Amino acid sequence: MGNRLGVPVQVIVPSTTKPIMLDKIRLQGATVEVVGDNWNEADAHARALVDSAGGAAAYIPPYENPLLWEGHSTLVDEILDANPSTGAIFLSVGGGGMLNGVLEGLERRGASIPVYACETHGADSFRAGWEAESTGGAPRLDAITSIATSLGALEVSPTAITRSKANAGGVRSKVVSDAAAVGACDRLLRELRVLVEPACGAALAALVGPDGVPKDEVAGMESVVVIVCGGSGITPEILADFQAKL
Repeated sequence: MGNRLGVPVQVIVPSTTKPIMLDKIRLQGATVEVVGDNWNEADAHARALVDSAGGAAAYIPPYENPLLWEGHSTLVDEILDANPSTGAIFLSVGGGGMLNGVLEGLERRGASIPVYACETHGADSFRAGWEAESTGGAPRLDAITSIATSLGALEVSPTAITRSKANAGGVRSKVVSDAAAVGACDRLLRELRVLVEPACGAALAALVGPDGVPKDEVAGMESVVVIVCGGSGITPEILADFQAKL
């Protein structure tokens, strides 16, 4: 978009960002700076740069913005227009942008559909925030230890927690292992020829993986939707490397 507008763009990413993603960002004409061990440290640096620019720069968040949520909310229109009897929606959660959008779309459509917020162990910031609401514990992870680094926000959007509590169909937190997420990626590749990152595989693993939801939770539903996203930072070689390490 910066190219189209003729505006210089600087993207700040953490050290967990794969080289393939750094290359793709640079190919779009952006300047890339690697800062910190996780998204939150990179984000703090980005905000500091904007503050020091004296109004000459704008901060564009990756997930905490109503415009992003509005865009993501149109997923619900596509889902319900195609199948009004959708029984549940499974989606991956990182910072909470897509979750906020889906919940906004469900509210706008007046749909009472349960949403499964799926993460991997070690990148489960939604689970931490969700449990903190009832236990008073810390809503923030100490570190990201999962290979699903695309889910690597230490703290999920507070709006996502608030909206999840209000969703008519309820929101259920589901956390799966890295191995289950990678196994789901392999299944998508073998059966559908779709190559995705473990961050996406977590959503499918929550439905069909070894540590997924109990089958009787979804057995009576006419259909279930798994939102497939996140294929930019993966290649067959990277997937094979994940499989070899787990």
